[in-house]
Amino acid sequence: MSRGLSTRIGLLLGLGLALVLAAAVFAVRAATRPRGPAGHVELKVANRASARLLLHHAGQTLDEATPVTLGARGAWLQPGNYFVEARVGNLAWFYPVPLATLGRGPDPHGAYAVAVRAPVVNAPPAAGDGVPGAVYVPAGYFEMGDRRSARQSHYVWVPAFFLAAFEVTNGEYRQFLRDPQGYDDRANWTEAGWQWREAGTSQISARYDETHAQYPRFGHDDMPVVLATWFEADAYCRWLTRRAGQGRWQFRLPSEAEWEKAARGPDAFDYGLGMALSEPEAPLYNWKKNPGAEETVVGVVATRARYRANRYGLWHMSGNVGEWTQTVSRPYNWDAPYRDDDRNLSDTPGVRVTRGGSWYSASSARLYLAYREEFQPELSSDDLGFRVAAIPLPDAPAASRPDAKGSSQ
Repeated sequence: MSRGLSTRIGLLLGLGLALVLAAAVFAVRAATRPRGPAGHVELKVANRASARLLLHHAGQTLDEATPVTLGARGAWLQPGNYFVEARVGNLAWFYPVPLATLGRGPDPHGAYAVAVRAPVVNAPPAAGDGVPGAVYVPAGYFEMGDRRSARQSHYVWVPAFFLAAFEVTNGEYRQFLRDPQGYDDRANWTEAGWQWREAGTSQISARYDETHAQYPRFGHDDMPVVLATWFEADAYCRWLTRRAGQGRWQFRLPSEAEWEKAARGPDAFDYGLGMALSEPEAPLYNWKKNPGAEETVVGVVATRARYRANRYGLWHMSGNVGEWTQTVSRPYNWDAPYRDDDRNLSDTPGVRVTRGGSWYSASSARLYLAYREEFQPELSSDDLGFRVAAIPLPDAPAASRPDAKGSSQ
């Protein structure tokens, strides 16, 4: 036998042995992988905050959640929507575990992993006097998209962020209008936004005074600002970063994924406060008005007296006013998932997504949290406003920084 042939045979035998060993390792791993009851999904929980953990089966409304046994490392769950509640003292924060639609988790083997980390203690500063600040939404997956449309919903991973409990008010926006380094400062605008600003066509409700005919319906300080274009909303966020960011926080419009995750809450609702919007639930939302209604938008004071926040602490995620997001409209589904890419940059041209429905919505379909509308950034409407997200800057102190992307992996 020649030396070359002998060498080739040796290589083939070595390769075969390596393949056999690899197959054996794979078989051992598969055999030792935990297996639960048929049709169940494994929830894996890493309690890195040493918090007290509670697992809940989400109900049809906020009041219908029921406790579920949670082991030290997780649980095996039947399809359904769940959430993990973490507690340290009087502080509580929440992680959604939506398993009702997809029937499996986002991990390669179908598990759903939750990494519980200590929440951010130093929240971003409140935007205005008398208006509650932002609420914390931890990092992790959520189910994004219309569950009623085949292969539209899919898991999306979102880093931790803060979102304002209320829409930006007239009073808050008026500070921007009055500040010499505010509305009239070129530094707060994109190039396209400044070109629109120079045309002088703003109709924003924050310009109303008590003599304006629409002031009673839209102009009070604690009412959400309306008739704001996307350009005006973006400029406000840039100004707020300069004025209140303290070199530690960036304020901007929420991305479409951030908005939907926060709106669904840890319960993974289809509407702001529940899975349905039937006649008993209708009074929980400010919607279904006519153009001449005496009461249109609802301010902070009236909201606290008559409405309810979701489990994260956010008000009017369905109804009151529609809300601009940061995102340029692009399709997404299971096969082409949503990405945090250039669609979320302020300079990217295109129509921007709005969410949430409003006081003017004649159909509950617009209050459905997966419902998307898209408008040119120069559009304004008296049923369209915005709320602000807060993201820590990269050089912010660790104590003020929410989970970085990848922390739940």
